[in-house]
Amino acid sequence: MNLFTADIGQGKAHFYDSDTKNFYGKRNDIDLIKLDIPGLKRGDCVVVEDAHLRESHKNTLAQPFSFEQLKELEYNAQVKEVDILVFPQKSTPKARKLLGYDSDSKTDEADTKSIAEFLKNDTEAFRCLKTFKPKRLEDYQESSQYIFEFIQQANEDINPAKSSEYGFGSIDYEDEVSKWIKKYAVKGGMTVEGYIPSICEYLNHDEELLSAIGLEFDKKGNLKTLKTPNRIYTIVNSILRPNGKLRLRPDIQKPPLWKYTKAHYFGCKPFHMNQGVPASNYKHWMRRAVSEYKDRFEVGMSYDEYFALKRARAKVDKMTQQIWYALRKMIVEDGLR
Repeated sequence: MNLFTADIGQGKAHFYDSDTKNFYGKRNDIDLIKLDIPGLKRGDCVVVEDAHLRESHKNTLAQPFSFEQLKELEYNAQVKEVDILVFPQKSTPKARKLLGYDSDSKTDEADTKSIAEFLKNDTEAFRCLKTFKPKRLEDYQESSQYIFEFIQQANEDINPAKSSEYGFGSIDYEDEVSKWIKKYAVKGGMTVEGYIPSICEYLNHDEELLSAIGLEFDKKGNLKTLKTPNRIYTIVNSILRPNGKLRLRPDIQKPPLWKYTKAHYFGCKPFHMNQGVPASNYKHWMRRAVSEYKDRFEVGMSYDEYFALKRARAKVDKMTQQIWYALRKMIVEDGLR
């Protein structure tokens, strides 16, 4: 299989052949629909930024094709036995940096070449690419609207807490999330109400996981303080809303599972951008602080450094998943609210 990458801009199509290293620029954009790409053969793969393969509308030039043209592309790919995959637009700047291009080097050739080299080096990223499926604009907007509602609600919920130190500072603030944390993280054990289980128990007293969410212990192993409350508040807020209700998916009205939460609440999905406070708290604060490796991309970063960064991120994501499942069990399954 040979990998081709394609870009669309100003009515032109641009193709890069990763095998021959040839760039074919400023061709008619309909050449992509016809799969009229020099050197393309049966069994090859064409990767295109996802934004270019959505049905066109009047507010953008980045999506030049009608739904009928996109269906034609799908048909031509089937006839020619070629795979069409979509690449998350948000990941293109990262691919450019890894190949040594700075922010001023955004050209069609740089983009297509950078994406190709990135996918040839990161085979896991290649395996995660979505297969192209034509979708009408209204269907795309409907599915996206549910995600937008979920993200917007989460941001509206967490913003008052953020401006009030999440209920753990000098500002007089408390909601059902901060009350829950104080009850099950700080005050676990025997109380006047009887025995109250703690997060520590649900996490099997794993100090690495507890430290990741800011729980500190004294020399005797007793819970001492809650440091960096934004971490645990952000995670609990993904399950329990400040009004005491469970957070639900707008499309099915059920509590989301980890895959959905990771993608749309914590923002760990390259097909979405600008997700707000919860994603920022996690990706730019918690994951960076807990990670064993610097969490940023730099121009000319080596792939060895890149893979070290990926491993460190994956480790923190796995830890967060363990924490999230424990908290979800407490709140949803065991009804500890």
